[in-house]
Amino acid sequence: MNLNIEIGGDYMTVELKLMEMQDFNDFYEVSLKEFADEQVKSGSWSVEEADERSRAYFKKLLPDGLHTEGHKIFNIFNEGDKVGILWLHVFEKDHVLKSFIYDIKINEFDRGKGLGKMTMQALDEYCKEHDIKSIRLHVFGHNQIAYELYKKMGFETTNYYMEKAL
Repeated sequence: MNLNIEIGGDYMTVELKLMEMQDFNDFYEVSLKEFADEQVKSGSWSVEEADERSRAYFKKLLPDGLHTEGHKIFNIFNEGDKVGILWLHVFEKDHVLKSFIYDIKINEFDRGKGLGKMTMQALDEYCKEHDIKSIRLHVFGHNQIAYELYKKMGFETTNYYMEKAL
């Protein structure tokens, strides 16, 4: 099944399509490494433990891979070209459907064109169509660009994690 939501800007269109198996393995391996790297960069994990911990974390999140219940992994397309990915977890809490973005990534050479914003607008439409009442996400403290984008898109900070090195 493909989800086709098109949000037209002045000069481009974003389309979300559910990822197929042929793309999933590449997505999984790249995501494992990037997540491990982000955890090291944020100071949460040591370099030595990062790969193993990342694999354990992903195995817990996606025990059935692409077919894990509640997880929707999309390829993002612009004018027919694949420009990124979006990983959304949909779950019920207190009889209300909610969602959490585990990953959203626009290819490096496609950044700065408004595709991240348009992807978030397409996600808003997807959630409305599926009666999902909220979207949550996590932003690493060192990722100010993403933080500012999410604030502009109406997200509010709900928690702070702070650390002091001794």
